[in-house]
Amino acid sequence: MVLSLPDETLSGEDPEHPQWSARPGELPRSAAVLARMRSENFPVASRVLPGGVRRHLHALYGYFRLVDYAGDEAPGNRDALLAFLEHDLERAYQGTARTSIMQALEPTVTECGIPMSTLVKLIEANRWDQHVKRYDDFAGLLDYCALSANPVGESVLHVFGRAEEGLIALSDKICTALQLLEHLQDLAEDHLAGRVYLPAEDLKRYGCDEQDFTAPRASTALRGLVRFEVDRARRMLRDGSVLVGALSGTARVAVAGYVAGGLATVAAFRAAGHDPLAAQVSPSKSRTFTEWARLHAMGGTR
Repeated sequence: MVLSLPDETLSGEDPEHPQWSARPGELPRSAAVLARMRSENFPVASRVLPGGVRRHLHALYGYFRLVDYAGDEAPGNRDALLAFLEHDLERAYQGTARTSIMQALEPTVTECGIPMSTLVKLIEANRWDQHVKRYDDFAGLLDYCALSANPVGESVLHVFGRAEEGLIALSDKICTALQLLEHLQDLAEDHLAGRVYLPAEDLKRYGCDEQDFTAPRASTALRGLVRFEVDRARRMLRDGSVLVGALSGTARVAVAGYVAGGLATVAAFRAAGHDPLAAQVSPSKSRTFTEWARLHAMGGTR
């Protein structure tokens, strides 16, 4: 069952939140947001999942990507737009959201019992992005991932009714690893936007400089650094994949797919010589499927 969402964008000022007035074109259409699922490293909502589960996962993905758009791509005052989205998220929990993507989220947060405190972290991460452009150490980057990535996995566990403390901790490892890999894939793009998600301590350790990100190919030192970061993400995926074995049914299928996408991305980095500058590093569908089947059968990786 394919989710169908209204494509209207909000226009006009919200009298309860007048700091930002949306105009046609300033918020992306929901169809355009959902279309981005095809470019993700992992299957967002596999067709083998039940229709109800897929609707919830689509609704969550729409919200996640809308917030990312507000923080990464939207013209004008992004802080104000993020404040507007936080206000509309509050309205979604009251059943009165004004934007189409937030309206689609309403039944998901109600039926799955997702706390607003979980979803608002994504907005906080994008606020952080407006003002924090560099990270001194890995611990600081992990703090950012706790806002930008980990709530995604926690929300998915709520969809499957398995948002338990121990399972959320495993999900956090997976989500952080996936975020780290995405940062490495987007190294040059993020730098062009003024952001660097590689810790300064790691750059120094490998003798790299931010100017290395502007070259057509990665230097030997940068490739060594990327390999170090990819290996770190791979270990986190391995440790977090215990979650697959702790789940059953459709939850196991979905989470195995997320881990598989990460492992396939690790393989893609290896095949590219750990050089994300020379070409786009993307996981192959065949490798993702192979990892997916193995993880589902074995309940994790070793």
